[in-house]
Amino acid sequence: MAGKNLGDIAAVNAKYYSSKGKAIYSDFSTFAQGSALATANAIGFVSDFEGTGNEIIVCEYGIGNGNFARVFLGELSSRSPELYARTRYHLFDISEKMISDAKKNLATHTSICEFCIFDAAQELPSMPFDYCRINELLSDLPAEIYMRRNGGIFAPDGKAVPHPPLFAAKFLERIERERQIPFSFVAQEFLSALCGCGKEGFRADIFDYGFYTADDIFSMPVDEWNRLVARTYGTQITVDLNFLQLSSAIAAQGFSALVEQQKGYCERALGMPLAFSDEGGKLDYAPKKENDGIEEDDGFYHLRIEG
Repeated sequence: MAGKNLGDIAAVNAKYYSSKGKAIYSDFSTFAQGSALATANAIGFVSDFEGTGNEIIVCEYGIGNGNFARVFLGELSSRSPELYARTRYHLFDISEKMISDAKKNLATHTSICEFCIFDAAQELPSMPFDYCRINELLSDLPAEIYMRRNGGIFAPDGKAVPHPPLFAAKFLERIERERQIPFSFVAQEFLSALCGCGKEGFRADIFDYGFYTADDIFSMPVDEWNRLVARTYGTQITVDLNFLQLSSAIAAQGFSALVEQQKGYCERALGMPLAFSDEGGKLDYAPKKENDGIEEDDGFYHLRIEG
């Protein structure tokens, strides 16, 4: 896919999500459909905000059918009823069908929830918040893909890029020729605006798949890497997220930006070793058994931002 014309990712994905609603889950699975990630979020949220005494504004962008929020709020209500009562939860999604499904899924939490249509590929966050949660949204936003070739920088379609962004040019100096690297400039702008909306002491937890270490990039042969860096599910286009780029940009704004493997984040919060699970077609983490063996990194990362 990365070696072909990606077209207008924003338009393709906007049409995909707006038209399909919850039927997207027949095309792909997401950790938002499981429980481990949202439970880990709830544990961390209670630790960060319990006892503060103030109304806490939470936002989630790209809510899907609302299951990620449902598990989080269910855990929150049982772990800290006092904090739950002070929480105001704002949910944003591009799809009216998804929001309709999410409202049904969150029926027991309607008193603290508000829903809003929002296109993350075209709009920037503007609502002040204390805590933000985002799961597998940023990899759906438009990305630029560049590679080094014959002393210059080129797009996958072979066209030269005469004035590439400085970060991309410097990054590619460390990459061998012909390896295509995605740069998530729309996601970077989104997160920059998001951080600008955060109240003093804000927290944000972003989960997505992509790459962060040299091993992530160079462990795969160039041809295989180029074939997999951008993929289609149904008619949706998704591009691996460049966590090195995003964390560097956020740190340059003066915010704390820490990246870790998603499974490691869940293990630390839940206090147990976990193994990848896809029972019932839902991605999740389950308690690790002795016979589970050694697992490879699943390619999912957690980006923690603190203001």
